[in-house]
Amino acid sequence: MGKKCIFHIPYELDLMGESAPMVRPRKMMKAFENLGYEVSIVDGYAVERKIKIKNIIEEISSGVRYEFLYSESSTEPTLLTEPHHYPIHPFFEFSFFKFLKKHGIKIGLFYRDIYWKFDSYKEALPAWKSFCAIQCYKYDIWQYRRLLNKLYIPHRKVYTYLKSYSLENILDVLPPGCDSAVWKNDRNEKRERQRGILNIFYVGGLGEQYQLKELAAAVSEVESCRLTLCCRKDEWEKEKNNYEKYLRGNIDIVHRSGKELEDFYSRADICSLMFKPDIYREMAIPYKSFEYLSHGKPVLVTRGTAIGDFVEKNDTGWVLDYNRDAIKKQLRELVDFPELISKKRENCLKVREQNTWEVRAKKVEKDLS
Repeated sequence: MGKKCIFHIPYELDLMGESAPMVRPRKMMKAFENLGYEVSIVDGYAVERKIKIKNIIEEISSGVRYEFLYSESSTEPTLLTEPHHYPIHPFFEFSFFKFLKKHGIKIGLFYRDIYWKFDSYKEALPAWKSFCAIQCYKYDIWQYRRLLNKLYIPHRKVYTYLKSYSLENILDVLPPGCDSAVWKNDRNEKRERQRGILNIFYVGGLGEQYQLKELAAAVSEVESCRLTLCCRKDEWEKEKNNYEKYLRGNIDIVHRSGKELEDFYSRADICSLMFKPDIYREMAIPYKSFEYLSHGKPVLVTRGTAIGDFVEKNDTGWVLDYNRDAIKKQLRELVDFPELISKKRENCLKVREQNTWEVRAKKVEKDLS
């Protein structure tokens, strides 16, 4: 019998979903499978999870060996992940964790989000709702401290907001990974850059937490640059008044996802994560940053951000102040000296090999063995 592990998420996994809470668990599950694990999945709404948990408990009680449980949290408290958001199943999830601990099976959990620690979370909800939700988040943390062997976070700065909960003995960093399948048949490996034109690609959100105006302003003033901005159509409709003045012929707005993005990646020289900085950016690692890296694309990133730290450490792009003059200066330099892009790309190709999803899964395996 081969190795077995348990993969747990307290919500229904959409196998076609393109958001990070859907993509990341799928990538980690596949990585465990690639390491030779038979993965038993606990997901779905509470009734479904209860059935799956009951089956696993029966297996363990009859002598089946599981090496570890790896879990990823929801952006919501565990108790509130039902569609109606009422905590009608408050105990079974952590009772299962307690059962595993009693049977010597170690548990690691990736803690996705601490948005609830910010005032903006309270301001976005009625007072009674935010109060109840925050108590449920705190309940999660209390259970994590009791039951987990490892609590994974996206970036070390997240711990700044968790210090009061005495978690330092179990905390560790587990950022997103690169998808090695992307470069096995990479159409970009021998691509020649279009002479005299710098093609920039951005794919992701657009809005309050994804402000790209300084990038758009800079590109609009550099004729030899072309920016393709890919976002959801509804987000563009809400934000287009903030960007239309920059649409001077060298900025294209598209709405694509999944495999449709490959053509844009194949044409791109570099990618962008030039967001307006805020306190959340200091600790958030965008999932798309490792998708860019998977495609071997150097990136423009904002100074003072978590992803900026990664890019600076690994020399996979350019870390800039968030203002149009600094961005414009860098763009013109890259147009004039395209060999600078080639050097960064070489680093990307090395660094992505060191940061695959399989590397992330191996770390979990080692931590929980």
